[in-house]
Amino acid sequence: MWGRIKSHKTKHGVNELTFSDYCFPNDLKDTGIFVYEPPALTSREPDMLLFYENAQLKLEFLKDALNINYQLQFEIMHYGTDIVVLDDPNEEDFTQFWFHFCNAKQGIYVDLLTLPSQLLRKGIGTFCIKWLKDFASDLGFKYIVLGSVAKARAFWTKMGFRLLKPEELHNFPGYQGRYSR
Repeated sequence: MWGRIKSHKTKHGVNELTFSDYCFPNDLKDTGIFVYEPPALTSREPDMLLFYENAQLKLEFLKDALNINYQLQFEIMHYGTDIVVLDDPNEEDFTQFWFHFCNAKQGIYVDLLTLPSQLLRKGIGTFCIKWLKDFASDLGFKYIVLGSVAKARAFWTKMGFRLLKPEELHNFPGYQGRYSR
């Protein structure tokens, strides 16, 4: 049985999507959590200041590339020590790419990759995830983890992610409290 997506307004007036308990087949072995592990890890710089400078430069590259290649006006809305928020405030529908560093900066959790329907199937999501995989590899992250809605599963598999089994969840902390089926 497949579930429904419900929309409601938050206190900030933003539509937020929530998913019923049946978004995925009613299978207890189906976690809805996907992981990507870079094939070759780069050793992490011991100087975290250098890490953040490198991350900031790579993030500026992503923003500029999305602006040039796809005419998106992404702005870095928030860049903290643990979270990155990119939004295109010019889009009527939300165009967002949010992720955060987790597990003492050993992993990356993808919070959101949202594109309005008119921007789907134009390569934007693929571009963002390929960039994130390179980012993770270049900066020495061990994994990227995310929760997926049912209709996006083929995309994540195509991008080299795999569905985690329940017994593997403890190996990839970062999603806890962020996603529930």
